[in-house]
Amino acid sequence: MATPIKVGLQLSVGGLGDRSFNDSAHEGILAAKEEHGIQFELASWQGPAQNTATIENWAKSGLDLIIAVGYANAPCINEVASHYPDGRFAMIDYPGEGDNLWSVTFREYEGDFVVGVLAALVTKTRMVGFMGGGVTPVVRRIEQGFAQGVRNVDASISFISDYVGEFDDPQKGAVLAETQYTLGADVIYQVAGRCGLGAIETARRFKRYIISTGGDHSELAPKAVLTSRIKNVGRPIRDVIEAVLEDRFEGGKIASYGFAEGGLMLAPIRPAVAKVVTPPIQGIMQEIQAQVVSGKLKVELDND
Repeated sequence: MATPIKVGLQLSVGGLGDRSFNDSAHEGILAAKEEHGIQFELASWQGPAQNTATIENWAKSGLDLIIAVGYANAPCINEVASHYPDGRFAMIDYPGEGDNLWSVTFREYEGDFVVGVLAALVTKTRMVGFMGGGVTPVVRRIEQGFAQGVRNVDASISFISDYVGEFDDPQKGAVLAETQYTLGADVIYQVAGRCGLGAIETARRFKRYIISTGGDHSELAPKAVLTSRIKNVGRPIRDVIEAVLEDRFEGGKIASYGFAEGGLMLAPIRPAVAKVVTPPIQGIMQEIQAQVVSGKLKVELDND
């Protein structure tokens, strides 16, 4: 197919500036533009009805590929893809439906289990917290993986879990993190999009620890952020664009991304927390990661 191709990218809740899921998706399509000279249109989250309309308008205009990211966009792109069987569609982070829709899921548990081990190894209060954004199947699976990592070290460590109920309000994230720290948690794992930015600020103020997701957030609170379990949403976006360019797009496929495929990574341990995440602890994390990736260590997940 001659370049430049035209791509539409529908973002999820939280939008650009979340330093997480949406920003990673944006970075992926910018990299594709730089490398392959593609043209693209970008749409912010406007709600299911408006997102569906946006995706349908792109399909009518004949874009070469339409990509939607995030669980909340699944019904939107599934509906439009069913009406335009000759189009190419991609769903990122949730299984899509249809012979013309390529989708990708992430094996987040490979990293969530590891940072659960980290939280259990560094807690002094013997209480760790989990803070989710919206109550989605993806975030619930992330919670399960993290909790199992904690229990792998010590099942007697107290585990508290709360959900903000959304992904785009840093103030609500800050308040929820404050509640968990006040209850006694000294390490929180935040999986809450833009809400998580507020939780990171609370960790800094309370002089407690936090493990983050999305991007590497250590610069926001160098003494508080132990590491970040990064979901590289941009990687599959670049991959599916390259598949279209090379005429090997596979509709109906559900690809799986973990550490091996470049879909996950752990942020480097920064000097500001190196006395907490010591070399021996880092060695344990590396060994656990290898065991989870190889399948030697199993993480049990619900299918909902």
